[in-house]
Parts: sequence; C-alpha cells; structure tokens
Amino acid sequence: MVAMEQRRLEALARLRDPRSMSVIDGVGIARGWRCLEVGAGAGTLSRWLASRVGATGEVLSTDIDLRFHLPAEGAMEVRKHDLMNDPLSEGHYDLVHARAVLQHIPDREEALDRLRAAARPGGWVVVEDSDWSPVEHSELPEPMGTVTRLMTLGTATQRQWDPYFGRRLLREFETRGFVEMGLDGRVWAMSGGRDNCEWWVLAVEHSGPRFVEAGLLTPEQLEGAIAQAREPGFRMISPLSVAVWGRVPTE
Repeated sequence: MVAMEQRRLEALARLRDPRSMSVIDGVGIARGWRCLEVGAGAGTLSRWLASRVGATGEVLSTDIDLRFHLPAEGAMEVRKHDLMNDPLSEGHYDLVHARAVLQHIPDREEALDRLRAAARPGGWVVVEDSDWSPVEHSELPEPMGTVTRLMTLGTATQRQWDPYFGRRLLREFETRGFVEMGLDGRVWAMSGGRDNCEWWVLAVEHSGPRFVEAGLLTPEQLEGAIAQAREPGFRMISPLSVAVWGRVPTE
C-alpha cells in the first residue's frame, strides 16, 4: 500500500505540478519570498518553490504524513503538521499554497481562514481543489462507471469529503476579502496507461477493496475496472481542477 501511494502521489505531481507552477509564477514569486506549502505530498512542488526563492527565501513544506516526501533541499524545511490542530506563524508568508487539501477537511472553511491568516498583508494565497461534476454526469463504461460512482459519492458520504468544493472556491475567496483574485479551471482526457489517468486507477486500487468488503462491489467488478482503465484505448473525462488565487489586502 505504501508503494502504491508513493506511485499515486508521483503521478499526480507529474500531472499537476506544471499548472501549479504556472499559477504561482503568475502571482510573481521571486527570490527571497517566504512560502508555505500545505499538504505537500511528495514534496516536488516544494522543491521547485525552494529553487525559485533561493538561499534568501524560505519554504515550509508540511503534511500530516511525511513518508512520501522528498528530503529538504536549499531553503526548504519539511515539517509534519496538521493544519487544523497545529500552530502556524500568522501574517508571515508571501505565498501560501494548498492543492487537493481543503476538499478533504470537514471544516474546510476554517482551514481557508487559517491559510489566509498565515499570509502577510499583501501576500498571496493559492488554493487548488476539484469539482467532480464532469465525471458524475459523464457516461462511463462498466464496471468503471459503478466503481467511480462509489469512489466519489460514496467516499464523500463516509468521510465528509466535498467532491464539489472547487466550484465554491472563488466565492469563498470573495467573502474573505481577497483582492486581485483570479481563477483557472481545467479538465482533460484521462487516458489508459498515462499519468493523467493512472493517479485515479491507483486510488481505485487502494480504496476499492473496502467497497468489496462492504458488499458494494464484487472482486470481479473491481479487478475489471482497474484492468479496463489501464487499456490504451480507455478514455474518461477528468474532474474539473480549479485554482483560485488572491492577495491579502494591505489595509
């Protein structure tokens, strides 16, 4: 299971880091900036941040589970940290970034408040989360259709995950008084055998067995869905990946 999660995080990093880098470049990251990366996963984006801010900058890379995180390099500090329970320096960071984090936290609005509080006046907060509506309303071949519905809506019910939080991000930023806000939303074709689909297949491999144990899937359905999604001709639409950014006012 550990190796599987490592592979999933690495596939996600290869898929999603380029867009994150583009958004962060767009807010003007520069040498000497102090950056906070929350829910860093494999730590690949944190290493990139460290390369951008240089020796005079600072990158605090956090996650509740550091087993998959790359070693620190340059200006990067790696810290085990729970956003909802562990303290953070307030008004300190030029950039605060969280990707695929808030949608998994039951008190996600409070979590966003904490991210905002960590940014200095004039600093930037960038949050990336998903809206699974495109997947929910697409016609998927069986058995992947059944497995995906259980993995999204079933997981949301059991774990208080919000599969639609991405669509609310802009409004959540507006209500918190951010300025100079922007949004980037993307979907893509998830293709069998490629990173843009494999991250999901690995998630199914990891979590699917509990649906089998609960009697909601047969072993044959789970195995069939995994094999189906790794076929070179397999295609499905991705969730909508939403990135929202805003600056904390200086007054």
